[in-house]
Amino acid sequence: MSSSLVSFCNFEKISRMKFRIVFLYLFLCFSYSPLISQNDFTVSGRVLDSKTREPLAFVNIVINESNYGGTTDIDGKFRFRYSRPIQSLALSYVGYYKKVVPLGKNVQNLMIYLERREIELQEVEILAGINPAHRIISNAIDNRELNDPEKLHSFSYTMYEKTIFTIDADTSVKGGFADSVRNSGGLGIGLEFREAMDSLGQDSALMDSSTRFFEQLISQQYLFLMENVTKRKFLYPDRSYNDVVATKMSGFKDPILVFLSTQIQSFSFYKPFITIFQSSYVNPISGGSLGKYFFKIEDTTYADHDTVFIISYRPRRGTNFDGLKGTISIISNKWGIQNVIAEPADQSGFRIKIQQLYELVDGEHWFPVQLNTDVVFANLQIGKYRAIGSGRSYIRDIVLNPELVRREFNHLDIEVNKDAAKRSEEYWNQYRTDTLTARDRRTYEVLDSIGEAENFDKMAKTFKTLMSGRIPWGPIDFDLDKILGYNRYEGLILGLGIHTNDRVSRWFRVGGFYQYSFAISTSKYGADVNFLVSRRNDVNIHAAYFYDLIESGGVWFFDDNRSTLSGNWANLLITKLDRTQSFSAGITFRTMKYLLWDVTLLRQFKKSTTFDLATYEGDATILDNEFVFTEVSAGFKWAHKEKFLQTVETKLSLGTNYPVVWFNYTRGIKGFLGGEFDYNRIDLKVRKTFKLKYLGDFSFQVNAGYVDQPIPACNLYNGNGTYRLITLFAPGTFATMRSNEFLSNGYVALYLYHDFKTLLFKGKKWFHPEPAISQNIGFGWLEHRDRYTYSTDNLREMNLGYYETGLLINNLVNLRLYTIGIGAFYRWGPYSFDRAGDNFAYKVSVIFPF
Repeated sequence: MSSSLVSFCNFEKISRMKFRIVFLYLFLCFSYSPLISQNDFTVSGRVLDSKTREPLAFVNIVINESNYGGTTDIDGKFRFRYSRPIQSLALSYVGYYKKVVPLGKNVQNLMIYLERREIELQEVEILAGINPAHRIISNAIDNRELNDPEKLHSFSYTMYEKTIFTIDADTSVKGGFADSVRNSGGLGIGLEFREAMDSLGQDSALMDSSTRFFEQLISQQYLFLMENVTKRKFLYPDRSYNDVVATKMSGFKDPILVFLSTQIQSFSFYKPFITIFQSSYVNPISGGSLGKYFFKIEDTTYADHDTVFIISYRPRRGTNFDGLKGTISIISNKWGIQNVIAEPADQSGFRIKIQQLYELVDGEHWFPVQLNTDVVFANLQIGKYRAIGSGRSYIRDIVLNPELVRREFNHLDIEVNKDAAKRSEEYWNQYRTDTLTARDRRTYEVLDSIGEAENFDKMAKTFKTLMSGRIPWGPIDFDLDKILGYNRYEGLILGLGIHTNDRVSRWFRVGGFYQYSFAISTSKYGADVNFLVSRRNDVNIHAAYFYDLIESGGVWFFDDNRSTLSGNWANLLITKLDRTQSFSAGITFRTMKYLLWDVTLLRQFKKSTTFDLATYEGDATILDNEFVFTEVSAGFKWAHKEKFLQTVETKLSLGTNYPVVWFNYTRGIKGFLGGEFDYNRIDLKVRKTFKLKYLGDFSFQVNAGYVDQPIPACNLYNGNGTYRLITLFAPGTFATMRSNEFLSNGYVALYLYHDFKTLLFKGKKWFHPEPAISQNIGFGWLEHRDRYTYSTDNLREMNLGYYETGLLINNLVNLRLYTIGIGAFYRWGPYSFDRAGDNFAYKVSVIFPF
């Protein structure tokens, strides 16, 4: 009994204790329930410019005069939660007056307007210590490797992109721009808009009906609207694959511009150079930037327990380099970039600004979640209005360090899904950040209708064909390079070349050409056929026949399509060509992603204008100028990490940051198909351009070749000279060397070129000279010299070394489509002439910007 009583008492004590604990818990819950409910206090809205009604990105907002707050996103929107009733918001933004907004009961969907103030970003003199902004910038630089998303082992995400083009006549269009089409005071982080006109402020009586009609039209729709959805995978260090799963362009069914938004700006703001529209600018958050950029702390705010420093930047006065200006917000949490606004410090032709917003993903890594681009095309006007563009990219479904393997990647950087242009509205609405506006829908409706009636897709395909050098007409394409030509030997060349196109077949092409050379009264003609076996792996079977004139002693590499527009003027300066009849058949294919191979069997009959080889029979010397060559060649082009865009119909190279290597091995076979010579030939070319911070662009090209047996001079090496006293500058050639001045069966040549851009002379608004220097060096050797003494009156060997140095001043005249400059080269060393004037060659540089 006593034990039972003890047990009962213990149980009762425990029960009473549990009851007290439960009671205390309930008491605390009810007592502090107001505090819990206060976690639900939220405030949301949008911040805009008081005059232009443009949304303002990255405005600093502080709640209730506390240390808590945040910033607006790129679209000027904000939404915060706070543990107490929200009574006021304090807003500050570079270039605008600070503002405190008292709040009442309505704290949702607020519209807050800030007033611009004119300020000058002065370069102040720090008398003691260092610029306080330098400490923050230095910390950001030191943590670049930690915060750069492309230093992660892997990541994946989905990106929705929306791009519009319109004109500046409608202010509501500029509502999609964040501080981009007005001048932001002395900071210069906006885009100046000199001819912008407010149609509402015009006297309608003074406006003609066409202007009013156009303004009314543009107030209801855009000139162009495009959307893309892209799923990207990345594997360190540089494997990337972008799968465009949806694309939509007003007026078009074929995704011809799908690559546009992906190539406008760098994915993140951590690389030494920031790319904007294929131009590179020195990143203010990079090594050495403290001496080149002026930084100023404009504001400080707080996010949770972290401090955010808002810093403006621009190139220092007196410096001259490709720099940026704008503002950057750096948070003390890992000293990562929270947001950034940037535009080129010097702009002409068009004005462009980019914005990037970062968020802390998984509580560990700062990752870009929105990229914006705003452009004003200063030289492109529609009537009296200027064209403007706006691109918005939203990144979601971010996964850091997923399990990815190399076989998931190939040589394609961007690939358009075959169903990308056929997605339903339900599919699109999964990815759009907002539903389409009435203006968006009308743009699609109107332009799609016009596009179908006017066959925009056909026009687009015609444009693509023109860019590839052909003019389409029904089922055939006319080859532009066969219509008109010229060189010193043939004079004026007129002709016609045609090939079938996709209307006949997507898998094979057949065509031919005819040309007439007026200076030598000679006809040229040929035909070829090409079978596309695999578009993805570039497998092609090809065969050709032609009767043509080929440069004597020249060197060719397959898939080295350097056109005249890329500066390949050497073909215009050729003075010695051989009449050539050629039959060839071969196959091209890709292996190991970046190796493009070509294997070809070739038979050629050549007739030279000189006796290119002497043979001896006893005491007799036999001279000949007609030869038959049978060759089997195997060569490759290696462009490591070359990126490609693959659409449904077209593959487009996006280039590579690595050197490009061409290599070719040729075996001459005597007795096969009439071949007269046994020999081995090796040819090599390497080309690369480096972007050097604060110094410009440095390019080098190495050419080399060797033939192991005595064969006719027309198949050896001619020295690669392009001398005329005054002529066009041809990169990758010897400017002071006379044509066919040297003959070699083995050679090596080095071409160095450094373009300072505008880094040495800033110039004026209309005058931006760009100096460049060049140094060319060549060596050549000729074996069996006695067998070639009859090929030229003054046979020369280049074994002592050929040297020339040049200075060019490019961009003296800017004709927009191309620029013109002048320069001079001087020949020195063992092969210089006694008369100094004979060592000079004067050049005119013509450079196209594409």
